[in-house]
Parts: sequence; structure tokens; C-alpha cells
Amino acid sequence: MLSTRSSALSKVAVTTCLAAAFFSQTLLAKDISRTFEVDHGGTLEVRTESGSINIETHDEKVVKVEIEVSGDDADDFEFESKASGDDVFLVGEVENGRGWGRDLRVKFNITVPEEYELDLRTSGGSISIEDLTGNVDANTSGGSITLGNIQGDVDVHTSGGSITTEAVYGAIDAHTSGGSIRTTFAKQISKDAELRTSGGSITAYLAEDIAIDLRASTSGGRVKSQFDVDGRVKKKSIRGEINGGGPELSLVTSGGSIRIKKL
Repeated sequence: MLSTRSSALSKVAVTTCLAAAFFSQTLLAKDISRTFEVDHGGTLEVRTESGSINIETHDEKVVKVEIEVSGDDADDFEFESKASGDDVFLVGEVENGRGWGRDLRVKFNITVPEEYELDLRTSGGSISIEDLTGNVDANTSGGSITLGNIQGDVDVHTSGGSITTEAVYGAIDAHTSGGSIRTTFAKQISKDAELRTSGGSITAYLAEDIAIDLRASTSGGRVKSQFDVDGRVKKKSIRGEINGGGPELSLVTSGGSIRIKKL
């Protein structure tokens, strides 16, 4: 009889502990939602001390913001937002400094109009952006950057991750201190472009009829081109004209190979 009663009490204790643990986890997570009515051509500006940023697009004139915050230090994350005309400003701060060394996970899920400008900065997380018509300026101190088809100029920098883009229909400046770069130039560029990494390979896909001045060099690999280059071609560097020359495309890596391929 005592054994049965002891077993029942143990089950109640376990159930109580599980319920308490679940309740505790619920308290340590919070969701933030905001909606802003805007028109095409506005700008989304994000400045956050912690978190990844995921940008999707739709055909509505609305910016939708969903932020997932979790971890033991979730309450240390503070968020502010405002709108001015068609522009939206989002700021994420961590109490008493950045999120490094804390149990804090933050994810920005944002949906913007298909025609919109982006200015994104995070101190710790990846950045991904769907197909978009507009200029993109994105910077992260610790994560990868992934872009879809971008009808505009692209300026992306990461201190610790790879950079991957689909077709870019504008100028591009891409820098990473610790990863590879893979991008596509689907049509003739009108401005100089630069891809640079300190620790990875570079692969650039170019339209067959693109006319550029190519400058490619590596300290730790080889440079290979599927295009005929009128200039100086070596194992570790290529410098010359493709299809008569044009704006300069600069590809530089300190620790990997470079491949220039035809679309």
C-alpha cells in the first residue's frame, strides 16, 4: 500500500516539475509584432545588437514585423520602432551591452513591399533577403548573408560568414573576413564592382556578353576564367579586358581560389 502511494506521489512530483519547467520556458520567450502602412520606395532601417534578420517580400503596401526572442536572458532584449512617411526604423538593444556570452536568441522576420530599400545592421546573426527591387545595404558582425534576385545596388559586409547572391542587376560591393563569396552578374554592370574575402573562395557567374575590365588575384589558390581575357593571365592573377572592357570587376581573396564562369 505504501509502495503504491509513494509511486503516485512520485508521478505527481514529476508532473509538477515538468509543468513548472514548461511554464518557466514560456516566461523566457516573447514575441513582438508590429505593422506599418507604407508605400513603395520607402526604406527599412534595422539596427540591432543581437539577432538574425530574415526579409521576405509581398505585393502589399505594408511592413510586417515579427520578432522571436528566447533564452534565459530574453528580458534583456529591448525593442523600439517608429515610422516616418514610408520609412520604418527598428532598433534592438541588449541591456548592459551586446548579446555575446548570454543565453539570448533573437530572430527578426520582416515582410516588406516588393519595391523597397533596405539598410540592415546586426552585431550577431545572419541576414537573408528575398527577391527585391531596391538598393540593399547589409552588414553583420557574425553571420552569413544570402540574397535573392536584387534589382538595385548591393553593398554587403560580414566579419564572419559567407556571402551568396542570386542575380544582381546593379552595382555590388561584397566583403567578408571569413567565408566564401558566390554571386551572379546577369547583365552589363554600369559601375565598378568588388568582391573581397580574407578566407575563402570566390565564384562569379557573368553574362556572356558582359564587357568589363577584370582584376582577379589570390594569395592562396588559383584563378580560372571561362572567358577570353585580353591582358595578363597567370595562375594566381588575371588582369585584362573581357568583350572590349568596361567598368572594373575586382575579385580578391587571401585564402582561396577564384572562378569566373559564364551564365
